Amino acid sequence: MELQAIEVARAAHEAAEASGPLLFNATLLAQIFHFVLLLIFLRVVVWKPLIRVIDKRREKISSDITAAEKDRQEAEKLREELSAEFAKAREEAQAIIQKATKSAEEEAAKIVESAKAEAARIKENAMQDIQMEREKAVAELKNEVASLAILVASKVVSERITDDVQDDLVKKFINEAGKLPC
Repeated sequence: MELQAIEVARAAHEAAEASGPLLFNATLLAQIFHFVLLLIFLRVVVWKPLIRVIDKRREKISSDITAAEKDRQEAEKLREELSAEFAKAREEAQAIIQKATKSAEEEAAKIVESAKAEAARIKENAMQDIQMEREKAVAELKNEVASLAILVASKVVSERITDDVQDDLVKKFINEAGKLPC
């Protein structure tokens, strides 16, 4: 083909030289011919593979977009699931905190009740001890008063009272002294 193009170009060149001032430029004709040949070559050899590469690239981009959309939807679904699980965990934690608080309040109430009962028991024991000490003090006081009364009475009567009369007087005095508010 190139040989034919060269021959055509030579013939065009010789014809242009022979025609005179309005010469037809055969180089232009050769350039047009080579350009058409280049277009045919590009169409046959380069164009189809180029279109295939472009189509493959278009398909890859489309599949990547589809995959990205699918991944986004899965991520959104996973985010919603995690959010739901987080909310559930938060509710469970709140329930545990409330249960622990209630348990602590109940335990505190038990401790307070136990302390009140212990205080009441201690108070009751103290009241019993006070009552016993009071009764003991009253008995000692009665004995002391009786002894003093006998001593005073014996000095006053100076030996006219017998032991039986003295015991009767002491008992009367003790009974009267026991009726006194102490």
